[in-house]
Amino acid sequence: LSPDGELLAFVGREEGMAEVYLMPPGGGSAQRMTYLNQRCQVLGWSADGQYIHFATTHGQFHPDEYAIYRIAANATAGQVAPVPVGPARSIAFGPAGAIVLGRNTGDPARWKRYRGGTAGHLWIDRSGSGQFERFLADLPGNIASPMWLGADDASRIFFVSDHEGVGNLYSVRAAGDDLRRHTDHVDFYVRNPSSDGRRIVYHAGADLFVFDP
Repeated sequence: LSPDGELLAFVGREEGMAEVYLMPPGGGSAQRMTYLNQRCQVLGWSADGQYIHFATTHGQFHPDEYAIYRIAANATAGQVAPVPVGPARSIAFGPAGAIVLGRNTGDPARWKRYRGGTAGHLWIDRSGSGQFERFLADLPGNIASPMWLGADDASRIFFVSDHEGVGNLYSVRAAGDDLRRHTDHVDFYVRNPSSDGRRIVYHAGADLFVFDP
């Protein structure tokens, strides 16, 4: 959902492969925004509501490798542009141009407690300089869905991890310290969380949940 609540970005398959679409949240006609004919996943909106960010396998050498692209909400359909951050499947933006990237960050619920070489992991650029370093490398779990909430020193990076057995919602400060667990699901993983910058909506099993920090 766009920051002003006026547009909903989603992935549709009405015309074949997954593509990015836009429509009003109250219903109406959907506008197709991409023509990439590849797998894709909507990641969210820029803070100013001008751009939709999405991950896609378009243009990648390996069929399971993703890159981040964006398209302006008012653009002519098909006018996509790569975000120059290298291979990644998820992205979140923090204060002062900071970025956290997720690589191999699929859905941990589909590969429970996996600890192999393609487990999800995070990279961070705290200053917006374009220099990334590995983030939470010592956390022995399959990590996914990074989200950056809050402003300045109060901001925290939220994510899903199953390092304690079941995928739950956690957060840390941008320095990588002060790890906190926010949910206590035992039967089902936290899946597909999405944030408007203030709250997080996710599902576990067949139920929807809202987490408000």
